Amino acid sequence: MSKVNRGFNLTAQNGSIGAVTYVTRRGVTVARQKVPAKSTARRTIANMTTRVRWMNLVRLWQQLNTVDWRPSFMDKTGLQSDFNMFMRANTGLNVYLTSQEVAAKGAVVAPAIITSGGLPPVGGAFNDANQFVSTVSLGGITIGSSTTVKTLSDAIVNNNPGWAYGDQITMVVMQQSQDADTGTPRVTTTIHQMYLDGEDETTMVGDLFDVSFITLVDGKLALAGPISGGAAVVHSRGEGSTYDVSSERIVSNNSLLSAYQTAESLTLAIDSYGGLSGRFYLVPSPDDNTVAGQ
Repeated sequence: MSKVNRGFNLTAQNGSIGAVTYVTRRGVTVARQKVPAKSTARRTIANMTTRVRWMNLVRLWQQLNTVDWRPSFMDKTGLQSDFNMFMRANTGLNVYLTSQEVAAKGAVVAPAIITSGGLPPVGGAFNDANQFVSTVSLGGITIGSSTTVKTLSDAIVNNNPGWAYGDQITMVVMQQSQDADTGTPRVTTTIHQMYLDGEDETTMVGDLFDVSFITLVDGKLALAGPISGGAAVVHSRGEGSTYDVSSERIVSNNSLLSAYQTAESLTLAIDSYGGLSGRFYLVPSPDDNTVAGQ
């Protein structure tokens, strides 16, 4: 607020000009900046559907964003973050959580896009034993407690065109569960990484992670099951400005997923935030554990 010094020929002024309101009291004109009215996003079906979709995406990001690894998108601009790109890439992924499930940190494993880059996709599929079998060929090696980093690295580089020493392989497993008492969906995520080193004959794969995490299925690298949620194998190369990654999504093996994609689950989710009336505030944050509110 500021005072306006009135000249000899200036009359008392009241009213608004642009964003400033003038009020004259006892010969003194006071100017006040208008405070913009708070806007509330409309509670249309379309808007509310988009907002409740965001909830599960934020929870999945929090599961995947670890100290050592996180989803990466090479096509982002300087003003965008990997979190922004993750949300944008998966906006159409229909999974609907209620406000109570979100508040309890619930999440549902879904086929979310987790990386986008210039390296060829790895991909894979689940077999009848609920193991995730990737497309990475390992030739005739065996995997066990005596498998060295060099042995596994040589097998990957020698049997898969486009892979090279110095590259990194990242293996992601997301296990889905459900609370017995509340029914809240839970996700437990395990991420293991290994640099391909053709000279390291002393480090065992088991020194990096439990070797039972991986296995060999029909000559391919597989993530040992049973896996109840989803999985992915990611190929990456370089660091900083030279970093590149394969384009991958979580391959889903989640029997719980379909129950959270129905029209009924959408209605329950919207109603849990007050339905289509009242106010609804939502600012998804990659680090905020209380992303939902009313």
